[in-house]
Amino acid sequence: MTVFKLAGIAVLSVTAGIVLRTYRPDMALQLSMAVCAVLLLFAIEDIAAIRGAIEDVCARYGFQSAHLKLIFKVIGIAYMAQFASETCRDAGESAVASKVELVGRVLILGAALPALLAVLGLLSGLLATV
Repeated sequence: MTVFKLAGIAVLSVTAGIVLRTYRPDMALQLSMAVCAVLLLFAIEDIAAIRGAIEDVCARYGFQSAHLKLIFKVIGIAYMAQFASETCRDAGESAVASKVELVGRVLILGAALPALLAVLGLLSGLLATV
């Protein structure tokens, strides 16, 4: 049923934004950002539930939590960068949006670099024994 609430909020806010943009264009962007924040808050509860379920599966099968933390960190960076980028595009700032996407990619690379270095070290060790 949450999807119906979210769809209702989105449709009402878009309709209000269209009307508001006619009379107060400066307030339309603020309305859009506020609604995006509300929609994001709805998702946080589900994200926490998904994370808990994945942690339970990892604990049951003996996966390392460091890998799980890295995956969630990368996914979080990607979602937040996309959210910020789309918000900038909605405001008409496509140059800023593209820079947010670039910074998001760099942050993802930075977050994944220790794992990449560990894999390279493992490969180096395997090749040295051959």
